[in-house]
Amino acid sequence: MPVLDAVQTFAGITNENEFYSHHYLAEVFKGDIKARLDAWEAAETLAQGNEVDETARDRHRGPHRRLQAWAQKWFALRSQMQRAGDAAERWRLFTQLQAGLLQALGHAVPGKLPPVHELATGKALPFWHLQLPQLAILPAYQPGAEDQELLDHKLLSLHYGGEPVPQALRNETWADLLSGVVFGADTPPRYVLLCGLDEWLLLDRYKWPNNRALRFNWADILDRKDADTLKACAALLHKDCLAPGEGNSLLESLDENAHKHAFGVSEDLKYALREAIELLGNEAARQLREQAADAKKGFFSGKDQLDAGDLSLECLRLVYRLLFMFYIEARPELGYVPIAKSDIYLKGYSLESLRDLEMQPLTTPHARDGFYFDATLRRLFKLVAEGTGLGGPTQHALGSGGSTVAGARETFALAPLDSRLFDDSTLPLLGKVRFPNHIWQTIIRLMSLTRGQGRGRRSGRVSYQLLSINQLGAVYEALLSYRGFFASDDLYEVKPAPKKGKAAAAEDEDTDTEDTDSEGNDDANDSESADDNTGRGRRKGSGAASDADKLDTAWFVPSCRLAEYKDEERVYDITESGHRKLRLYPRGSFIYRLAGRDRQKSASY
Repeated sequence: MPVLDAVQTFAGITNENEFYSHHYLAEVFKGDIKARLDAWEAAETLAQGNEVDETARDRHRGPHRRLQAWAQKWFALRSQMQRAGDAAERWRLFTQLQAGLLQALGHAVPGKLPPVHELATGKALPFWHLQLPQLAILPAYQPGAEDQELLDHKLLSLHYGGEPVPQALRNETWADLLSGVVFGADTPPRYVLLCGLDEWLLLDRYKWPNNRALRFNWADILDRKDADTLKACAALLHKDCLAPGEGNSLLESLDENAHKHAFGVSEDLKYALREAIELLGNEAARQLREQAADAKKGFFSGKDQLDAGDLSLECLRLVYRLLFMFYIEARPELGYVPIAKSDIYLKGYSLESLRDLEMQPLTTPHARDGFYFDATLRRLFKLVAEGTGLGGPTQHALGSGGSTVAGARETFALAPLDSRLFDDSTLPLLGKVRFPNHIWQTIIRLMSLTRGQGRGRRSGRVSYQLLSINQLGAVYEALLSYRGFFASDDLYEVKPAPKKGKAAAAEDEDTDTEDTDSEGNDDANDSESADDNTGRGRRKGSGAASDADKLDTAWFVPSCRLAEYKDEERVYDITESGHRKLRLYPRGSFIYRLAGRDRQKSASY
């Protein structure tokens, strides 16, 4: 299994605290900057044909090529700085170093003395460039503090041409100055370029409170001369991209697209997890129903009644265990699971070992209904909950059914995770159930593959390494909005007719679509008919295609009332063979769908 020690899409550019999501940078960003790069390429080609003067042609060279051309001079100046004797000389060379980078990126060349501006009264700062409300470029280098973090550098009289640092700004770090003076101004810039000796920080005032930044290490970038990295630098740092003068900047459009993409990835996971919870709930209900019948106990009513809400919460916990393991195994640099260091963990315990079987055909009854997946997952969850190896090497069962591999000795340590998520006492219902291979395989496949376009097709593997904690949290928060219930009759899903959504929703809201049955099931849809969402876009489901989104609020009617609804008010799925089929939930089915009012009651955040 290929793993990376760290998530870094472009060599020399560090995406700190997810200025953009890792997934966006890796999968979408290059496409979003292509038009800008193509425009620079076209301008360069045109100039080469029209300009006879080399200097004139150089002005039209693409900024990524101008950066590359500055590399040799940059390293020469950087070498001189190491031999410079005093702070004033280092400051002069620093200014020359940055001048070439800024000029290549379309910015004005800084003078010997940065002009000062007061964004806050009595707190004048030196700026190389200030274009409100879009961009500020600040020289942040402090000679003598080369080994310190750039945000910890402070102002010196050098920044003011030998004049004293204003009293209010003395001993303030750039981290403090950015929060209190720059981004805290009445009219703050949207973006800040903080220029250090070897590094620049690109900051966005909307992301600064969360310590998000893009860090550019010029020694690494200019030494490697990687074309994709230089193009990324140009698109992210060029004046026309940060502060074009009129209209929205490229970075603003990148932010918008990144947000849309993060929403799309989160939506894919919501589809997968909602369906996984329904699969688990139906299989658990089937087995618990059989156990109740064998013990001659009630199931739908009485003291032994199965509570759909309890079952929903336990299924949500179980799929979120999977989500946690997907993420933590994809991020070995976090140092929790030894997936990159131990073949014993990888082959004998990991979720990744099951993920390799997600597309394996289950051709025999034993393969389909056996419990290899279930035994492996329960062993993994127990390992995470209890830990292992901290007191010395121990022997573990690596084969299904508990057989021990001869000569295999535990070679990894795993600290116990003190969390209710992996506490089996929080799963009293599912602790009585063993899920067959075909259920777990389907769930792992749902959570492993992205949603493709077209009828039931998927494309690509979900890269959990590139997902953000915020995205995973948003998925969990959203799923708390959903409600599980049992169908007390054969239920058909219906929807408001096109262009008559409000009327149809109001009519349905006034009608009990699922009456209390003889075993005590409540009306499951009172809360689910509260929201009219006919204006929302429809996405194709992960199984059969449909004209109704399974993440949207749903309405259901018993079979005896289906005739009251017109054909355009009935929900159809499209089978793999292309035929339309009414969406039916047989009596006793566990259904997990959006409940309009329940979300307001949950402590989801």
